[in-house]
Amino acid sequence: MEIEKMYSEKFNRVKSVMLKQQPDRVPVVPNMETYVYRYANVNLKEALTNDVDLAVDAFKKTTKDIYLDAILGNSNIIPFKVMDLFGEGIYTITEKGLQIKGSHGMVLEPEDYPEFNKNVEDFLTNEIIRRKYPILNQSFEENKTLMIQALDGMNAFGSYNAKMNQRIKEEVGLPLLTKGSCYVASDIMLDYLRDFVGVSKDLRRHPNEFLEACNGIHKYVQKLLYESYPTPQDGFVVFSPLHLPTFLKPKDFEKFYFPFMKRYIEEVSVKRGYTILFFMENDWTPYLSILQDLPSNAKVIGLFEHGDLKTYKKQLGSKMVIMGGMPLNLLKTGTKEQCVDKAKQCLEDYAPDGNYIFSVDMVLMDTEDAKSENIIAAFDYIHENGKY
Repeated sequence: MEIEKMYSEKFNRVKSVMLKQQPDRVPVVPNMETYVYRYANVNLKEALTNDVDLAVDAFKKTTKDIYLDAILGNSNIIPFKVMDLFGEGIYTITEKGLQIKGSHGMVLEPEDYPEFNKNVEDFLTNEIIRRKYPILNQSFEENKTLMIQALDGMNAFGSYNAKMNQRIKEEVGLPLLTKGSCYVASDIMLDYLRDFVGVSKDLRRHPNEFLEACNGIHKYVQKLLYESYPTPQDGFVVFSPLHLPTFLKPKDFEKFYFPFMKRYIEEVSVKRGYTILFFMENDWTPYLSILQDLPSNAKVIGLFEHGDLKTYKKQLGSKMVIMGGMPLNLLKTGTKEQCVDKAKQCLEDYAPDGNYIFSVDMVLMDTEDAKSENIIAAFDYIHENGKY
């Protein structure tokens, strides 16, 4: 019963901020992934694939030492056993965490645009998937057998995650906030179809085809979101990493990215009621004037990696909840006193009037990323002194 009460208090604290209400305290929600397992010194691969007890024990150990109101998820986002069936995957798992091992980044060519834009879903299903996974260039019966194995593997992966999440809730009392994920269409072009070089060329040589492709992708990725997470729940988020924007000039951002970002917010959050958490990578200062055109009646959180959060809050506070503030580099290289001073500054500069979630500006993956004594001291300071 005590754990249930603790879970409710923490969840409601975070939920109230998402709804633009003032909580009892500033929530502590670090961008923490596999650090949980590394800090607890458990075998990461076993914890994420074979041993739920090990995973739950890692969360118990970490939350015993480090104050957390919530984190985004359990870090088990890649169905490794399924990906092994296809002989490809952009991630591999090691004791250091999830690492990108490379991928066929450019699988859509400029000459494909006419057919791709006729029907994005059909082209992805019938053409792109075979380029991405050459093993699928086999007979129908062989593909059928492979797909049945993959579906069984996905069911097992889903069941494992559901069991882990339920036990973390019931035995640890820690909210895991992510219920779904979705991308802005232009990021799909970058991450999965054209790669950085291809996108850079397309914005100059094939701008209309690129925009048309993004229109089709926009509809498709939202369809996938609604199928995987059909009913929005306040207090939980759709996680959306934003990769392309800060590599664009403001005028290119305004033309090739912002329209899809804005439509995404309007359709997913304003019309359907989902809460979106944008991981806003790099420095967004050059785009602040453009972002003023975002709707003010959406449920959006902006986790900012770089830039002045005080300026972000002043200019974007009516558009989104501001999240971040604690530099990962300071947690890694600074003293405990310096980290506490920075936490104090976060409360002074960002917390007034609410609409703020304390977090780390970059992802905590490994114990080498930050000194544990610095994390403990900074997070404790926010929890103890961040009362409204």
